[in-house]
Order: sequence, then structure tokens, then C-alpha cells
Amino acid sequence: MLIHVSRDGQQFGPYTPEDVQAYLADGSLLTTDLGWVEGTADWVPLPQLVSGGAAPPPAILGITCPKCGAGLEADQVVCLACGHNLDEPVVEVAEEANAPQEKRKIPPSLTYEDELADRSSFVNSVGWGLLMAGLLPVFGNGEWKVPAWKFWELAEWQAMYSIIGPVVVGVILIVLASAMHGRNRGIVIMVLGLAMGGLALTDPEIGAFKVATPVEDTSTPIPEPLSSEEAGGTVDIPEKKIELVDKNVFFDKMGLKPDQHSTSITVFLVGWLLLLIGTKSRFYRTDSVLAYGISMLGGIGILVFMFMPGQYGMPFMAAIDANNKFLGVGLLLMMAMLLGAAVLCFINTLGRRPSQMKQWSNLAVTLTVVSLAMPVLPAWGKVIYDECKNDHERAEKRLAYVESQFGTIYTGQQATQKDMAMNKVEKPISAVIAASCGWLMAGVKYMAWIGGIMILLPLGMIETICGTRERDSDFMVLQQ
Repeated sequence: MLIHVSRDGQQFGPYTPEDVQAYLADGSLLTTDLGWVEGTADWVPLPQLVSGGAAPPPAILGITCPKCGAGLEADQVVCLACGHNLDEPVVEVAEEANAPQEKRKIPPSLTYEDELADRSSFVNSVGWGLLMAGLLPVFGNGEWKVPAWKFWELAEWQAMYSIIGPVVVGVILIVLASAMHGRNRGIVIMVLGLAMGGLALTDPEIGAFKVATPVEDTSTPIPEPLSSEEAGGTVDIPEKKIELVDKNVFFDKMGLKPDQHSTSITVFLVGWLLLLIGTKSRFYRTDSVLAYGISMLGGIGILVFMFMPGQYGMPFMAAIDANNKFLGVGLLLMMAMLLGAAVLCFINTLGRRPSQMKQWSNLAVTLTVVSLAMPVLPAWGKVIYDECKNDHERAEKRLAYVESQFGTIYTGQQATQKDMAMNKVEKPISAVIAASCGWLMAGVKYMAWIGGIMILLPLGMIETICGTRERDSDFMVLQQ
């Protein structure tokens, strides 16, 4: 017999009982899915069907219907279970069961509610990331500055745009996450992505992701500690001063020079975008030939990027020979992840088991998204370490200078004055905590800026390809 399957109003199959049992075991079919066999009146849960609760009547004298497998009596000419005329030829059950799997309709990876929540969560997360990109403070020389506060007073409009642009788009995405679904939402997101990306391409100052950033060190030089003969005068506490300039502190400290690798970066971006669009769309629509083709093109683009010749040789060789070893290690990790995602796309053909296709698509999505952070983690971790070390040394030097001004303490009043003065000086441990948190947030700010802009277009494409998944009215009737 062949079993028809229904989920959320959509029908799949037919499958043999053995296929149904296998799909139930690996999660492709759910125990809440309904099944129906020709000749039966109602849809019933699959476990009940494959266990024999709704199976056709047993055969009498070993005679069965060639179409549905129901038992027949010797003089029957029409099967009472499925209505098949026994004089007509019928395709063998085994032949239909062995038909290529790509011709069967594969059940969705997620239920209607889960897919709706997952796609909305994706949009919502990107929105909050862009909000962080615009609102997080910048940090330098041990002090915080919040450019979003009175951003209209910044010197250049590009710096203002670097703050207000992601904030506005982030708010729109958060609203769209719950107010719209499917292709309409995808078109709006694509328009936003093209607008922001196009503006960045027309003005290189925006393309460099410049924001108002503290300069390296604008504080007055810290004097050396005084000798005992020099101590005892007026107490001088060196002040810290900070000045904001429009600067790409992220690229500067990471040692990145995008203008020297424009061709490689262009090929990488195209491959990365197609890989993300194809793999994520295929996770939602496993049997989509369009999604499969896009993911394949993305995988090919990544391979071209890794092995194409450039100014500094092939990218993976340039990563090995990079002056910044931490950045080089991160780039190699990124390439390894993208290579793994590309391989998954190549072998994840339509003829494989649905559960395996979904798992591999989901893994490819994870590798593609996480790969973007791989060059940043080790390189920016080194930046945080160096800045914490520098701030700790400056705080120690400042503390030693202030303490040296008091010389030998003879009275309680002098001790009190010294304690009051020392309390006004930043402690080395406080400088380390502030520097680690500040430079960590600076990295998050830039990654949210760059990642948010990069993911807008693929996010809109994914929504457009997957479309609006509506709940079928027949499903509601079946559940009553």
C-alpha cells in the first residue's frame, strides 16, 4: 500500500510504509503528521497508520489488490478498498516506491509556526545588530564617547550617516519582523540593502565605515616620579583629555587595506552572498531548484576567491604570509569554514534523504555566517590585549607620579591628603577593565556595522525566494 501524508494542509508522497517508518525515525516526518491510504475514510496520525491501525483488510486465500494491497475474495472483479478494476493494468508498487526522490514533494523543514518564528527572528536579530552599530560608544585613551549623542554636531555628514543610517534601518527591521511576512518583507529589505550599499559605493568615505573615534593619545605626557628631594610641593594630578576624529579605527588597528585587494574582496563578497542566500533558502525550501543553483554558484565563487591570483598571490597564500599573524590565522579559519560550506552545497543533491539535506543546509548556513567573524576574533583579541597593556602601564605611571609628590608621610593630615589625592587617580585594574570593555564594544560596533550592511541584501533575497507560507484552510478542517 502507499501512504499519503498531510502536514499543515500540504500533502506529500505517496510513500511506502517502510519509507514512512524511516522518515519518522530520522525526523523528516513528525508523529503529528496525518496519513491516508486509498480506500479509507479519514486521515489518521502516521504512527497509527504504519502500526496497522488503519491498514487495509488482510488477504483471503493469499489474493490481494495489485494497487493498494487489500485482501480480495476469489470472485471479486473490483477492489472494495480502493475501487480499482482488477482487469486494468496497474503500475507495480515497487516501481513507484523506487521513483527518484527529487520527483517527490519533500515536507518543509519546519512547521508553519516554527518557520514563521525563525524567519522573523532572523530579521529581528539583524535589526538589533544595526541598532548596536549606531548607538554603541567608541573608546580610546581610557575614556568613552557616544557619537550618537548630538550626532548632528559631527564635522562631516558621512560620520552622521554612519550613526543615523543603521539606527533607522535597524528600527525598520524590528518593526518588519512582526508586521510583515514573505515576499513583501523581502522586497522592502532588499530596497534598504541596495540603498545603503549603493550610497556606500558612491562615496568612499562611507565605504570606509568611518565614525567619530578618539585619537591615540591626547593626554599631557606623564612626568617621571619625583625624587625625595623634589617631593613635598603642590600636588599635580595629570589629566586625561580626549579628542574625536573621523577615522576608521577598526581597519587601522586590524591592518586591513581593502583598496589593495579590491578584486579579491569583490569575488569574495559575491560568493559569500550567494552561498548564504542559497543555503538559507534551501533550508526552508529543501526541494527548491533555484536555491540549490544559487548555493552551487556561491560555492564556486568561494573556490575562485581562494585560488585566484592577485597582487599578493592567491588569498590563502597571502593569509599564510601576512605580517599580522593573528589576522592571517583568522583568514585561514574563515576560508576553511567557507570551503566546508561549499563542499556541503556540492554534495547536498536532491536525491539524498530529506533529513540529511536539511541538516547539511543548516550546517552550511552556520559555517557561512560564523566565518565572517573568524578574521576578527584573533586579530581584534590582540588589539584588546595591547590596548589593555598600554592603559595599565599609563595608569601605573600616573599613579607612581602622584604618589611620589608626597614624599615621606609624617602626620595623619598628610596621610589623609595623600589618600584623597590617590583616590582621584585611576587604578591600573580599573584602566584594564575599562580598556577591555571599551575595545571589545568597539569591535562589536564595527562588526555589527559591516555585518549588518552585508547581510541586508541576502536577507531580502531569502525572504523573496521563500515567499509567504500561508496556513491551508483544509488543515484547520482536519484538526477540528
